[in-house]
Amino acid sequence: MRHVVLFLAIAALGVGCKPKSGGACKIETSEFCTSTTEALACHDGKWEEMTCKGPSGCVKSGNEFVCDQAVAKEGEVCNLSNNFVCTADKKAMLECVKNRWAASQTCLGERGCSITDKKITCDNSIANVDDKCPPDDDGVDYACTPDKKTALVCRKGKFVTASPCKGPKACRVAGDKSAGFKVECDDSVANVGDPCEKEGHYACAPDERSIVRCKDKKFAQDDKCGSKAKCTLKDNQVGCF
Repeated sequence: MRHVVLFLAIAALGVGCKPKSGGACKIETSEFCTSTTEALACHDGKWEEMTCKGPSGCVKSGNEFVCDQAVAKEGEVCNLSNNFVCTADKKAMLECVKNRWAASQTCLGERGCSITDKKITCDNSIANVDDKCPPDDDGVDYACTPDKKTALVCRKGKFVTASPCKGPKACRVAGDKSAGFKVECDDSVANVGDPCEKEGHYACAPDERSIVRCKDKKFAQDDKCGSKAKCTLKDNQVGCF
């Protein structure tokens, strides 16, 4: 779960002629409201059109203009670097990069992307392989794939496969708002060669005839069950019973 503080774009406009799109401007990142939902922003010496789709729209207070961009589309004009907003469908969070909204991460969990008291929360507990994730969450941010068959982990800014979840409980997001949410992967069943995260962790092969063990991030053959025994999970222990 990712939390980001949101800042509304606020800028003062100097006294002069009414600005027009494409016209010259002097104060970088200054703004001017052209309607209740549209504004102009000064970028590289020229005015650019910018939409204000947030609840407050575009308003003037004294000599300052405020463009509420709490909602935006990828590729639209933005005005504050390192600012974040939600897409209209609440399934993604965008970041302002070089005056354009760019994809920051998907928010496919049931809570989606939301804004409360100028703080953005992105529920990325459900994600696809290669979806973006915060680089500073490397190795600690986990997600389930939409089909619940695989657990993912954040590596170098992208979600990659952590482990298939072939056990009966599959991959699920557990917990609640007060205690926090946790991704749980039932990897009590695994094939030789399947990726894994927990070194030394045991699982049963799908045919129940052998035990596999996580070694160097992959499940490897560990032991075979006797002719009358089957590999099962009993009292949270994998064994041949």
